[in-house]
Amino acid sequence: MTTTTVTLPDELHDSLKQVAAAEHRSANATIVCAVAEYVQNHDKRASVRLIAAEVAAKHRELLDRLAK
Repeated sequence: MTTTTVTLPDELHDSLKQVAAAEHRSANATIVCAVAEYVQNHDKRASVRLIAAEVAAKHRELLDRLAK
């Protein structure tokens, strides 16, 4: 496990504490969940972009005809 220090604006820190309390978690656990969700969504977006590029390359002629 790695320790990382994060500096948050006061308003964001206050919101974090409220969310953590509402979910009966520590602020740290809430940050870990938020970062994990962000990374997972980022990976999904990257995969979608890659698949879209492959489809566009494979069907370039058809897409060009449809665009006219």
